[in-house]
Formats: sequence, structure tokens, C-alpha cells
Amino acid sequence: MTDAPDTRLQAMFDAAREAPADEAFVSLVMADIDKVQQRTVISWVVGGLLLAPVAWWLSTPLLGAIDLASQLMPDSLIAVEEQWLAQLLAPVNGVSGIVGLTFLAGWWFYRKIIG
Repeated sequence: MTDAPDTRLQAMFDAAREAPADEAFVSLVMADIDKVQQRTVISWVVGGLLLAPVAWWLSTPLLGAIDLASQLMPDSLIAVEEQWLAQLLAPVNGVSGIVGLTFLAGWWFYRKIIG
């Protein structure tokens, strides 16, 4: 590599700076951008409306499965005799607490390490 500037590249940049922006061109580009944005919004709305009945249809079996799973899970993972200790450990002494802590640790890992 060299530190010397490329004269042809610099000439292109200089020519681009001097060229006036044509108002018709700018308005056409902006109109195209507006059309694309409108199509995107309409696509999201139509997709959401089409998926809403599917979500409603799946909600009943999903809620039934969640209710059955919650009935089968124990109230606590470890039996604690002392009432104050049971109250203190209640947030993490269950399957939901462990799942929640795992989710939070994964989210922290993702935000700090990966993202």
C-alpha cells in the first residue's frame, strides 16, 4: 500500500461535490422511498391480520399445555423446614425461578459478550 492519494479517485469525489442535485431526481428518489415504506407497512399489517387467526387457533392448546405443565411441576425443588428460609429461597426454589435465572444469565451473556 502507498500513502500517496489516488488522483483519479480524488477527481471523482471532486466532480461529485460540484454536481448540483437535480430537484426532479431527488423528488423521484424520495417518492420511491415513500412507496417502499408504504408497501412495507401494508405488508406487515396484512401479515399480522393473516396470522392473528392462526395465533388464536393455537392459543387454546398452548394454554392447556402450560396449565398441565404447571400442575405437574412441584411447588418447590428443595423442601425447607424453616419458614423464613423457605420464604427467602422462594424465588429460586422452583422450576420457574431456575428458568428465569437461566434466561437472565443468557440475556446478560448475549448483551455483554456477543452483542
